[in-house]
Amino acid sequence: MFNRSTHWRRLLSLLVALVLLGAACGGGGDDDGGGDGAANVSTSTTNPDANAEPVTGGTLRYGIEADTSSPWTPANMVCAISCHMISHAIYDPLTLANSDGEVQPNLLESFDHNDDYSVWTLVAREGVTFHDGTPFDADAIAYNIEADKASPLTGKAFAYIDTVESDGDMTVTVTAQGPWVSFPAFLSGQLGYQASPTWLEAVEAGTAEADEPVGTGAFVYESYEPGGTFRATANPDYWRTDAEGRPLPYLDAIEFVVQEQDQTRFNSLVSGETNIMHTSNGDTTNRLAREVESGTVEVDQITNNLETGYVLLNVGDDSLPTSDVRVRQALAYGFDYETRLEARSGGVPQIANGPFPPGTPGYLDDTGFPTFDPDKARELVDEYEAENGPIEIAYKTTNDQFNLVTAQLYQQFWEDIGIDVTLDQVEQGSFIGLALTGDFEAFGWRNHAGFDPDQQNIWWNSENANPPGDFGLNFGRIRDDVIDENLQIIRENPDQAARTEAAEAINRRFAEQVYNIWFEWPIWSIGHSPTVHNVLGGITEEGDPVLDVLGIGGAHQVSQIWIDESGN
Repeated sequence: MFNRSTHWRRLLSLLVALVLLGAACGGGGDDDGGGDGAANVSTSTTNPDANAEPVTGGTLRYGIEADTSSPWTPANMVCAISCHMISHAIYDPLTLANSDGEVQPNLLESFDHNDDYSVWTLVAREGVTFHDGTPFDADAIAYNIEADKASPLTGKAFAYIDTVESDGDMTVTVTAQGPWVSFPAFLSGQLGYQASPTWLEAVEAGTAEADEPVGTGAFVYESYEPGGTFRATANPDYWRTDAEGRPLPYLDAIEFVVQEQDQTRFNSLVSGETNIMHTSNGDTTNRLAREVESGTVEVDQITNNLETGYVLLNVGDDSLPTSDVRVRQALAYGFDYETRLEARSGGVPQIANGPFPPGTPGYLDDTGFPTFDPDKARELVDEYEAENGPIEIAYKTTNDQFNLVTAQLYQQFWEDIGIDVTLDQVEQGSFIGLALTGDFEAFGWRNHAGFDPDQQNIWWNSENANPPGDFGLNFGRIRDDVIDENLQIIRENPDQAARTEAAEAINRRFAEQVYNIWFEWPIWSIGHSPTVHNVLGGITEEGDPVLDVLGIGGAHQVSQIWIDESGN
């Protein structure tokens, strides 16, 4: 039987350790995820710099949370959030989403489809060149799509494409295996980044370096130190202007500085070593809020189209206990979501109940996902162990001290319900590789930002659930007919109500089978010096506000950020 008194004594001792480690939790949060500090951070959707006169010049020094594996050819980048931020400086995607989630042409002049959405016509924008002088045209688009199709990393995402045909001028015809309603949405992120075919051919031939990228973007590669700094300078021939016809970018240069620990990024911002940073850490968000009160920094937040934070479980390896739904349910019932929110996220985000956050198709107030019930968890553990023996789970985490203490908290949750948990620390850069090869049982993860549920197809369809050891974008190795059937509806059916209903069915199926342990929808806070302006004020080529989402869609239009050292 679960002993609540013992449970809380153990948690109290662990929370004391958190304070001693400098990771004290924030104030009490409510159901909307607002902690005491976060309440002071403005989340207004009004851009305060919308009517301000941009200032040109200056260097933006951006503290980012991680480097990128296999940089910087789009088909081979193992892309997390920081990767997309650098990529948006060097590369332009073919499309962008506006704040209503409507996909608009970007590098494309236009896109259109046939009656059943199985054939898409893409028209390249006139007058655009790559940084090396190569023209951007239909051949360039076709080359990049074929490169993505051929890649062992991105190929699965474009496996639904049958043929790609260039007319030798400005038009590309993409024919899919069947209807693909949301195909343009896929062209707003990594699969839409356009690299110079001349450079890609040279990389393939061994006469150019893969980590010296060449795109059409607002900034031109200058230097890159793995694990250190990526620097790029303004593209004097950039094709875009702002709404008033002024040339972009406003900045002279941009430097992305890899700083894996939140504390390092925070300290660098406050000290002036960098002038902008990003974080999804609730405690850091609360610290930034206190700096806002003192006037040393300003903060912009992304609270829509969020990623989901969760424990990623390997459910496809029959040798692991996590392949049994009873074990997964026990892990979920034994997870104290409120304690985790306060102890590790400062009370800032909202507790998640599935992969679709509020405001996105598929979100449900109640998915049926297990809530904290340690007695129920213990019953499931006893039932499983009576048949199979003790449950032993290996949980991986990084070498970061904050993440280690988080893992120790989870270990305590699960040991309190009778599951033996060992912790295994690995390098931050190894995590995506472990996920790709299925070499794990459980670890913390963050994914699934987006504005169309079809963007999640690559992560969940059974075709991508490759055996352990093989690359698979379905990291948890989920094979589920219900999910597959509804993913296909989302892909093929143009009726938005039917697509939303299918996404909701997927949400309920995840709750029933507990393929992952959802715990929060993290809020992204972007802290910056008061001299940095228009941080989330980007507009599309058609003049609409860009969708606020990091990565897919691209909230950060760094070409439209400016620095004003005058104090105005």
